[in-house]
Amino acid sequence: MKEQETLMKETIEEINIYLPKMIQGIEIFVEHVMQAREKEAQKLLANIFEGLEWIVQAVLLTREMQPENIKEQELVEKFPLLIDAYENKDFVLISDVLDYEIKPILEKWIHRVH
Repeated sequence: MKEQETLMKETIEEINIYLPKMIQGIEIFVEHVMQAREKEAQKLLANIFEGLEWIVQAVLLTREMQPENIKEQELVEKFPLLIDAYENKDFVLISDVLDYEIKPILEKWIHRVH
């Protein structure tokens, strides 16, 4: 149990480091889309999607040790919007979902895992 506890604490520390970086990545993506730099935006998208998946997994794995319970479903329920926008190559919609739906959740979570 001690090893699992240590792993959870380390994962929470990683979440604390990663959430601000993810928010910054989303902001850069949104900026690229607003400036019609789709190629640059597209390069970031895979990392953003992987990062969001990692965040959900990390939140699930550390549930027992979270100071305030984070509901990963809050984030996961936004994924169909992202997937649909991605399949339609609608970078403006992807940008909006990331900026107005997902980023506020991540910002709220920053205060919950500290």
